[in-house]
Amino acid sequence: MKKIILLVLVLSMLMCIAACKGGKDDAATDQSAGNAQTASPDTGTAPAASGPNYGGTLTIQLADFNTVFDPAMGEQYVYSLWLEYLFGMDWGLNDPSAYPFAENTFILDYATGQIAKSWVWDPANMTFTVTIRDDIYFQEKTGDYDIFGARNMTADDIKYSYDRVTGQGSGFTQDNFMMIDVDWRPRLNMLESTEVTDKYTVVFHMNTASETRLSEFIIAQINITGPEWDTLSDSQKSDWRYACGTGPFILTDYAPDNHFTFVRNGNYYAYDERYPDNRLPYLDGIVLQKFSDSTSIISNFISGSLDYIPTSAGLSDSERLQIRNNVNGVAVQSFAFSAPAITLKVNNAPFNDINVRIAMQKAINLEEVNSAYYGNSEFSFAGLWASALTNLSAVNQWDAQLRSEYTYDPDAARQLLADAGYADGFEFTIALDPMADVDVFQLAKGYLAEVGITMNIEILPDMMAGREVQGNPDDPRVFNFDLGASNDPGFAFQSFATVGFAYSIYHGDTALDGMLAAARDAMTLSEQETAAKAVDLYFMRQHWLIAISGLTSREAFVSPRLGGLENGEQFGASHFFKTIAARVWVQ
Repeated sequence: MKKIILLVLVLSMLMCIAACKGGKDDAATDQSAGNAQTASPDTGTAPAASGPNYGGTLTIQLADFNTVFDPAMGEQYVYSLWLEYLFGMDWGLNDPSAYPFAENTFILDYATGQIAKSWVWDPANMTFTVTIRDDIYFQEKTGDYDIFGARNMTADDIKYSYDRVTGQGSGFTQDNFMMIDVDWRPRLNMLESTEVTDKYTVVFHMNTASETRLSEFIIAQINITGPEWDTLSDSQKSDWRYACGTGPFILTDYAPDNHFTFVRNGNYYAYDERYPDNRLPYLDGIVLQKFSDSTSIISNFISGSLDYIPTSAGLSDSERLQIRNNVNGVAVQSFAFSAPAITLKVNNAPFNDINVRIAMQKAINLEEVNSAYYGNSEFSFAGLWASALTNLSAVNQWDAQLRSEYTYDPDAARQLLADAGYADGFEFTIALDPMADVDVFQLAKGYLAEVGITMNIEILPDMMAGREVQGNPDDPRVFNFDLGASNDPGFAFQSFATVGFAYSIYHGDTALDGMLAAARDAMTLSEQETAAKAVDLYFMRQHWLIAISGLTSREAFVSPRLGGLENGEQFGASHFFKTIAARVWVQ
């Protein structure tokens, strides 16, 4: 299931700060999977590996369609195959043993350059010097849409792109900066200014020597553009035909809420790390196609006209079995997911009473939902942080009392409610974002009803409505979120404590404020790890989020036609999409 769009930003790519100390010259890769935290391919059903082939078009199922083409867009828009960032991440493409990530591996150890060629961090002077590649060119478009003229990208474009979203120069100010669906300034508040020192070198001047803040800077994925983009009118910027960047694929057709069509960028600069003589991309094109329902998804996959079904498709057990039984050589990738949760607003009664919150949690049979609804044979509690970040999660530090508070006990729940003055229960409304899994919240509604609590379910019309519910503590409606979903604690620490962000409803809790301050002020990753565990444990003890399940799992299906996913990489609906899409082929 999906989060409210603002919180999807928290799922941004994790990068390596350690690598930044010395710099790299690696070829580009992109960022980590959206909801997926860990993954492993079902090698028993995987097609036989073959070498790369050039040519062919792949069709990928895409659930979310938007009309944002401005480079200032948020990271969640995985369809933007024409745009790129300074940094990506090594997703095991150089070293198959690096993926899936081993337990207790800090994923920030896997940064690599994309547009960036090398970089040096000077903590004494608080400068981050990045040298970009000199062989990157903007895509060539047709006619009046060719606003960049296929010119060479330079350091001036890097400065312009960061100034554009921070209001720190290049004609932009704090009263005149570019914001599409996210204000990048809180995420980049460690950046003091940006300076170009030569054609391919840019210096980022920071206001702190903290390596954790530098890590957060790298994680914030700013799409790189040039000043030509802002010569366009607003209507032109919303016209997909002007969409242009330096990415591996060029957008050639867009039908709203139906499909995106891309063709190979013949002037793309990158080579395949696994096959160093092979210039990327391999494919002639990619189609991102929306299907009306799961029946259409399955029939098109079985017929061979759909090549990848991402985990976001949410297929039932019988539908997954139908695919396994009807497609020879289908590869099945299993991904560990986060747990759906009801997010409360503790400034309002009755949720300001922790006994009420504990009662709500004890009313829900997490293990039953985990096994009966999700089909998981094993059960694991979810904490605040992603399950892959085992060095940040505090779940293994839960004491017996805390575990009991997350254990199904309806009789104890009724007693807690009675003690809190709600012997007859109460009624509330949850506002679900339009991509939420309504069925699992219906299950939660049933469990709560058994102890006298009535939960009304309202489906919001769009993501913007969800942001309004989240950010307004006076709105009595609660909303949905996922536990074990946050991959980027640095950004989350800021958003928890910043008015206007989803967690502004918690702002003012003095104990949490102190822990957030410790996390924000941490100078080393080790200090931040300690602070992250403290925040994680505190959140879970406060029961601000009512879990509906333990950690869940999903499956993605790979057509036998699709080659190159050798290490279990999630292809569709992934922040690595740009990188992986350039490195797969039709076999």
